[in-house]
Amino acid sequence: MIQAEYFWLNTFLLAVGTLLIRSSILMFSSKIIISDRLKEIFSFIPSAVLPALAAPMAFYHPGTVDWLFNKERVVILLLATVVAYFSKKMTTTLLFGLVFLYLITQITYS
Repeated sequence: MIQAEYFWLNTFLLAVGTLLIRSSILMFSSKIIISDRLKEIFSFIPSAVLPALAAPMAFYHPGTVDWLFNKERVVILLLATVVAYFSKKMTTTLLFGLVFLYLITQITYS
């Protein structure tokens, strides 16, 4: 367990570092010319972050549903991918994933 003073020191230093990075980009943005190709590459960053966060939570989670070999989150992730492909709506995909994960885990315990 980390001591409280080290936790708050790390939190403060990370906040200052984040502030410096973001403010430097804002200060120098008028002096830097970004090509259209680089802008296009930057546009893919948000869509790459979500799977990078979701995949470890799905693959490394110790599941509870035996009939899905304790990999219910992987199954829901695959099904939600299909829903996302056809619906093209993030809200529909998130609701589908959350509702079906809840239902599968609750049916198992009933």
